[in-house]
Amino acid sequence: MTIVTSKISNKVEDRVGYQNLPEVFHSNVDPSFQRWIEMAKERTFSLAAGNRIGHIAPKIMEIGFGKVLFAADQMGADIDQSNPFVIFAPDGTCSYNPIRTQRGFSYGAVLDFDFDGMMATNNSMPNGCGFSLYEITDEIPDAKLVNFLKDSQMRLGQDQLSQLGKGNHFAGVYIVRDPVTGEDTNKRFVVVHCSGHVGGHRLYHPDSWLSDTSGYIEVPTPHGSITLLEGEARRLYLEQYGETDKANSVNRDITVDEIFDKKYEWNRIEEITHQGLTKNSIHRIGTQIHKGLVPIAFNPEEGLIVVDTKQNLSREFIDYWKQGERIKQYGLESKMTNLNFVPHGGGYEFRHPVKSMEIRLGPEGIHDFNLHLNIPDGNMSFTYFREIREWMTYRRKTPIIREIARADLAEIVYDLPGLMQVYPLQSIPGGSH
Repeated sequence: MTIVTSKISNKVEDRVGYQNLPEVFHSNVDPSFQRWIEMAKERTFSLAAGNRIGHIAPKIMEIGFGKVLFAADQMGADIDQSNPFVIFAPDGTCSYNPIRTQRGFSYGAVLDFDFDGMMATNNSMPNGCGFSLYEITDEIPDAKLVNFLKDSQMRLGQDQLSQLGKGNHFAGVYIVRDPVTGEDTNKRFVVVHCSGHVGGHRLYHPDSWLSDTSGYIEVPTPHGSITLLEGEARRLYLEQYGETDKANSVNRDITVDEIFDKKYEWNRIEEITHQGLTKNSIHRIGTQIHKGLVPIAFNPEEGLIVVDTKQNLSREFIDYWKQGERIKQYGLESKMTNLNFVPHGGGYEFRHPVKSMEIRLGPEGIHDFNLHLNIPDGNMSFTYFREIREWMTYRRKTPIIREIARADLAEIVYDLPGLMQVYPLQSIPGGSH
């Protein structure tokens, strides 16, 4: 097998104010796969903020998307008629999940991978993770509430120990301020961000229970296999997803129950999935598709905002956006103007400017990365992003909000500075999961 190196154009059409974009390219690309990377690039759109990971994330996704296109073509799908696409939200970023990364999927995007009933979204491993937003209905002074929350950390059960304080999962209580005046509204919100424990592994690994089911199709590509689900296999997978998604919402309610232990009353305002499937099988991978109030989380010290989503993308924005020319070229206006999507948070970011990144492919997908940070001794190779977590941080609040405003995705309703995050004392914030 002949291996070629492909340096794909780094031209970014409307990065207003972004300078010194890193050189990002794929290497060790099988020649038979090159056209599918190019097609994936043409069908990928991005609002990802910043000139570091926001520029790199779409290049990672071109691998996974290209593999999906390759597999769909092998199965005889009409790609033009199916009209698949990927669009990154303002928090487009890398994934710390090593399997997802190896397969060539990044995070913070909407994926339309449905080919006339043949679904490919399971390859990027949705598990129904999401936010639930609550209001504390009892009036209680902040000092008394904080003391109560400190005590509540001792009560959290085993389910919460395995969810909170690991990675970016958390439960927090927030002051609710008017975003324009900055005045305290005297409301106090609770946000819980975690997944549940019912069936997540089945969604991650459908081969463990669906491989003998009619409609389970595994297609080899030059850089790793792609699983397509249709018929009975698709039906069972969507059924399992529905059960898992519902269990996640219930478990977030259980978390709030344990925090407040029936001492104070609370009311759930919204629950939103940001890692799963919509009814029409569009996949949210770290992105929220929801009509209504939606929390968006940042660094703990920056708190959250709550937005009211708008119908997006608007036709006015598509006309203005340089990437909108490709949206029109592929006839995606009807899909793109009904997304109603917003980011779910800041996402991971590099601490230092990136000079270049080589994405090296192998027989199972992405083999490793060769990264050059624009600092002395900033060269390193790694296989997944968790290995270099000391070089990474969370993206800040301002660039995310700027992109939300630029694309007119939502209106900020509340600003939520943190009052207290609730972590089980037996776990470590930013831990191993």
